[in-house]
Amino acid sequence: MNDAARSQVARSDLFEIRRMLARSGAFDGYRATPVAWSGAIALAAGALQHALAPGPLAFVALWVATAALCFAINVYGIARTYGASPRQWERSLAFAALLDLMPAIVAGSVLTVALVVRGAPELLPGAWMVLYGGGVLSSRRHVPRGCAWIGLAYVAAGGATLLLLPAAIALRADVMAAVFCVGQLALAWVLARGAGEPEEGRA
Repeated sequence: MNDAARSQVARSDLFEIRRMLARSGAFDGYRATPVAWSGAIALAAGALQHALAPGPLAFVALWVATAALCFAINVYGIARTYGASPRQWERSLAFAALLDLMPAIVAGSVLTVALVVRGAPELLPGAWMVLYGGGVLSSRRHVPRGCAWIGLAYVAAGGATLLLLPAAIALRADVMAAVFCVGQLALAWVLARGAGEPEEGRA
């Protein structure tokens, strides 16, 4: 084997090692503080909804903007921690963690548009809870074990909202604010207690 071939094999092996590290390594980019802030923002959004009493379309716009702001805050924290890392595997790990959230984000975007177009925005609070809980569950290998239980709680709350709450109650400010404020503060508490102990590392 010539030098060029050996170099190619070495690069291929290094890429595979980095890929495996990204799939199974400990990721501590999810910080308790940004997650707690997202809970506080959800509470503020609920208070704003209560004060403004928006119609269904304005309700959707308010909570979509709230979700986008919370997501941006958390992505900024991850990027600040890992984006400038000199270690390629750490950047790959951060990318892999964010990639785990993409199915829930894409599904949520499509479902939001579909339900608004179909004139059924009252189904959105429950659907958002289920999808967010699914996103937390899909990230369980990167976060402490307790986060998976909170993800399941989001799914259960979403299912109850979809099945049990009348449309007028499902769109009330306290439903979204309570679930996401309590849920995010619980996630922040688990992250603060179990930072650096991903689900896989504790299985």
